[in-house]
Amino acid sequence: MTARVERVARERVLAVACLALALSARPAAAQKTDVVVLRNGDRMTGEVQSLDRGQLTLKTDNMGTLAIEWDEVKSVAAAATFEVEDLRGGQYLGSLQPGPAEGELSVVSSWATQTLRLLEVARVQRLGSTFWQRLDGSIDVGLSYTSASDLLSFSFASQVSLRRPGHRFGVSGSSTIQSQPDVPQTKRTSGALTYQRLYSGHWVAFAQGQLEQNRELGFDLRSSVLGGGGRYLLQSRRDELLAGLGLNANREKPLEGETTTNFEAALALVYDRFAYDFPKVDVRVSLAGFLSLNDWGRQRVELNAQLKREVLRDFSVGLIAYESYDSRPPTEGARKNDYGLTFSLGWSF
Repeated sequence: MTARVERVARERVLAVACLALALSARPAAAQKTDVVVLRNGDRMTGEVQSLDRGQLTLKTDNMGTLAIEWDEVKSVAAAATFEVEDLRGGQYLGSLQPGPAEGELSVVSSWATQTLRLLEVARVQRLGSTFWQRLDGSIDVGLSYTSASDLLSFSFASQVSLRRPGHRFGVSGSSTIQSQPDVPQTKRTSGALTYQRLYSGHWVAFAQGQLEQNRELGFDLRSSVLGGGGRYLLQSRRDELLAGLGLNANREKPLEGETTTNFEAALALVYDRFAYDFPKVDVRVSLAGFLSLNDWGRQRVELNAQLKREVLRDFSVGLIAYESYDSRPPTEGARKNDYGLTFSLGWSF
């Protein structure tokens, strides 16, 4: 009986000791131990999240989340697994360690070690990051009123992107509404889902589904599916230029007449420019041309441009411009051009 009591007592002591050890180990496991050393000698400890658009995101315990200019980084050490892309389009997986020479970064995995110059690194993404940490997006709203003509204009634009190793997903939407007494309301609305599959050498495959409405150009609804491939002609930490070629299939419901199906060859150019020296400036221009394959002679052009400048952290002012051209609108007598320019206030996350 005494032996049994002693055994139970020992088991209880052991259980309490294991529990105490687990509780004491929790804070240590939660500590952020990645180290970033700057060119001026400053040393910061935290959790490296990502490198994108020339900024390294470091989550710290005492100073919150920091955005560090990549040009100011001397070395990085992080034991987690990261997806790394270089300016040549190469993709690597592994932990991050200072390279053998100053200005170098080693991506270390169980099967290989790849050494890159820091200035050649385009993007870094921590694997295992939560869904919300991988989201990037913005919301822009514009409103104007002209008393002389009693014209009220409202615009809204939003986009959200999600990045996974080798993949990009995006959702975007925009709407422009103009209202004036005794004049039919004009509306231009679109929404799109996009997907990109990234390959080495800056090559990319893409797909897009889109819904549009533009009564000015003579259609009440256009639904389309686009697929194709392309290549980043320019891809740095501050600039991107993507050229793509694909096939587009759409269904158009005109204001008058029957719904039609169209097949088009598509060519697109998308340029992004971003500068993070204060004030932050973001420029995006997209140009897409469509040549009908079953309605020979019909051509369409879509041009969208946006300039944003940060005024407060995550808040910006901007200009949004668009131009839509259709050489043969689906409704006879409809306009061939629709264009506009909007001043907006935006929030990025």
